[in-house]
Parts: sequence; C-alpha cells; structure tokens
Amino acid sequence: MSPRLRPLLMLLPLLLGGCVVFERPPAPLACDARLEGRWLPIANTPEEAAKQTAEDYALVNAQCHATVSMSQIGSNPASKAEIEVSGFELGGEHYFVLTEESVAQLFARGSAGLAQGARLPSTAVTLVRYRIEDNVLTLATVDADTVKKMSEARGLRAKALDEFNYLIPGDEATLRKVLLAHPELFENSDSPPMRMKRAAGEPAP
Repeated sequence: MSPRLRPLLMLLPLLLGGCVVFERPPAPLACDARLEGRWLPIANTPEEAAKQTAEDYALVNAQCHATVSMSQIGSNPASKAEIEVSGFELGGEHYFVLTEESVAQLFARGSAGLAQGARLPSTAVTLVRYRIEDNVLTLATVDADTVKKMSEARGLRAKALDEFNYLIPGDEATLRKVLLAHPELFENSDSPPMRMKRAAGEPAP
C-alpha cells in the first residue's frame, strides 16, 4: 500500500481489498454534533508520522458535510473528497454511513469496482462505527474476512457480490438486529486501530 494512502485510510477506513455493505441504512439518519470540527490522523508508526503534513485532515461542518484532504508526494496539490457523514445511534454505539457515491469520491470506486454482473442496490451503504473519547475519534468498518467466515458457518446471512465484497441484506429492523447481535463484525485484530484527534485549539461541540 502506498504510504500516501495511509492518512486517507485512517480518516475514513474503507478497505481497498474488500468491502461490506448493508442493503440500506438500519435507522433514520441524523447529524451527530460531536463530529463537527477539524480532525487530524493519528499515526501508528514513526514512518507514518513522518509522511503526514498539514494537508492531511478531515473537516466536518455542522450539517455533517465532510471535506477529506490527503497530501500528495512532491509539489502536487492535496487530493480532496466531499462526502456526507450523517448516521445513527444503536445500543450505545454510534455509526455514520457512506453511500456508494461517497466511496467513489474517496477511492474512485463503487459498483464499477465489483465483478461484472455484481451491482449494489441504490440504497446500499457502508457503515463506519465510531467512538469519541477525550477528543480522540476511533473508527472501524465491518471486516470482510469476518463476514466471509460467519457466512460460511451460517452464523450470518450475507451475499457474496464477488470474491472480496459482501452485501448484508434485510429491512431496517433486520439490520438493526444484526448490529446488536454481532458487534464482532467490526473487530479486526490484524489491523491497528484507525484514530484521529481533534485539532488543537478547537473546543468540542
């Protein structure tokens, strides 16, 4: 993976190798005021820290519109994506949703990145679970390998869109039950936590 991709992946952690989407948002969406502000990626290694610049950040406004900025190598201008991060709370956990359009904005991929014949429902979303503690934002997405194993063991109903991408089907009530019953979907012991910190001098909303 390119070192310059790391800051963006830490900002909004979608896995380029595989993605899990839900057929629809599991609950009505609203804007969490706690997300408002400027967030900076927290490096997991000294090498990552050395590559980060002032152009690596996420800026979220009061309407949950986010500008995600990623610095580029050399004198090239920063790459920026404009996305929405509205979400919901369920069982004490908070989630925001990424539409297919937002995923395409971030990684220049969407249904076109799936195998031929595999297309997402227009309502499909990727869920990002987030926790905010002491002005640190910790992010997690559903782990595709976990979904694959649970689906094969018949512990979870999931549709394989291709070798790497999965769709969890159902109406809102069904998907809420999935989230409440399977918090382990967001656990990935092979990857370090993806975290951001609120920029210095910015009070929490």
